[in-house]
Amino acid sequence: MRGALALILIGCAGSQPAGVFPEDETIVEMETVRADAPAEAPTTEMAAPAVAIPSIVATTPSATATVMGAGVRSVELTKTTIVFVTPDIDGERAGIIRKGTRAGVQASREAGAGCDTRWLLLEPRGWVCDDQVTASTEAPTTATTVSLTDEYAADDPLVPGTYGTVRGKNVMAYANAEDARAGVNARPLVGSNSVRSRGSVTIDGQRFWRTSGGDLIPESSIARFSPSSFQGVVLGEWTAMPAWLRSADKPKEPVKTYAEPSARARSTGSLPPRTVVAVEEESGRFVRISDGMWVRRADVRIASVVAPPPGTGPTEKWFDIDLDEQVLVAYEGERPVYATLVSTGKYGHSTPQLVSRIATKHERTTMTSSKNEIYSVADVPWTMFYDQSFALHTAYWHDGFGKPRSHGCVNLAPRDARLLYHWSSPDIPPGWVTVYGNAQNPGSLVRVRTSKNPTPRFRGYARDLVAPTTVAAN
Repeated sequence: MRGALALILIGCAGSQPAGVFPEDETIVEMETVRADAPAEAPTTEMAAPAVAIPSIVATTPSATATVMGAGVRSVELTKTTIVFVTPDIDGERAGIIRKGTRAGVQASREAGAGCDTRWLLLEPRGWVCDDQVTASTEAPTTATTVSLTDEYAADDPLVPGTYGTVRGKNVMAYANAEDARAGVNARPLVGSNSVRSRGSVTIDGQRFWRTSGGDLIPESSIARFSPSSFQGVVLGEWTAMPAWLRSADKPKEPVKTYAEPSARARSTGSLPPRTVVAVEEESGRFVRISDGMWVRRADVRIASVVAPPPGTGPTEKWFDIDLDEQVLVAYEGERPVYATLVSTGKYGHSTPQLVSRIATKHERTTMTSSKNEIYSVADVPWTMFYDQSFALHTAYWHDGFGKPRSHGCVNLAPRDARLLYHWSSPDIPPGWVTVYGNAQNPGSLVRVRTSKNPTPRFRGYARDLVAPTTVAAN
């Protein structure tokens, strides 16, 4: 029997599974030697191990050197591999760590449960088999420091790489240059296909993209994306919650302002789309954004302060998503710290109203569907799944934030996605490309609501972490 090696992901609203491992990196295959399971028994993801746990080998404050030998400061992963919550390849996963990452070692346990040598407890958490690491005299890999207050330079890349969408009919993908040159063994690209480039090659005068999935696709059939540079607002400097101007009729056009709360009133000018304002007063179908300046209520998206879900800790990080306003507010306890525009599910692809918790975070993942709308969206950065197939994630393919347009997920502009991915729980240890949330290391709460349903029901393991009376009342 083999351990479950390919990480199974579901894209937004009914998509098919997709892997998430970075290119040129394979998942470690670990043969299990447990005799209590049949040879062809399937592995159940997140299954609890039913084995006796051996004793931890005692360590000193210099634990890495104690476990690995004098002078050793870290261990380096020789392959991208799964990190387990307990020393058992059939046990719950803590995450996936990238090849080349160096980590300190806290402790070791004897061989068994799928590891022929011994298990190592990495810093800050999680077990790997030590035949997947090599001792290193270098310091552990340092963490990526990302803050909500980070400022971006104009030339900072918005997403990790170049992305595009395949256009035209009868576009073919080839596995290698020989097939492309001969025009054989082609795979037709069906439905909507977004791809990420790993480079380009010229074959008999024709340029091809080499995609992150390994395909060669004619460059002439790919239209490059220009990801949105939109970014939300850090709330520490705001005395009132922000709002964004966005014309309900023509979202890319300036928003007209009026001297009085009436469409018949004198116009005082206009403001650019997505100008950040503070609403000072509401009157009928208009709101006042400064002295003598009114705009239509339909032309503004307003962030508001709301009470946290029952059981939320005093400094706990969580998300509130207002479907009516298409606004996300990030909180620490009762204090709002960040607000931005999002795009949730369009007609026929509604985003469920619920309170859940982030279950998995992925540095990058591909989302596909073979149902009503066939599509493949490659390498979506900074993705946080919170309810089965539903996630908060980067949308590198549009700039329509503030209006529903997704297949059910919560679309974020790239800069927002990156900041919130690193800000939220569970934390991301250095070099980890995937992190799992669980009861011991819970992910941030996610509440998706409307004005008609301000307190939706708890779902998933978020339900298990609140008092039964709270769930019953909710």
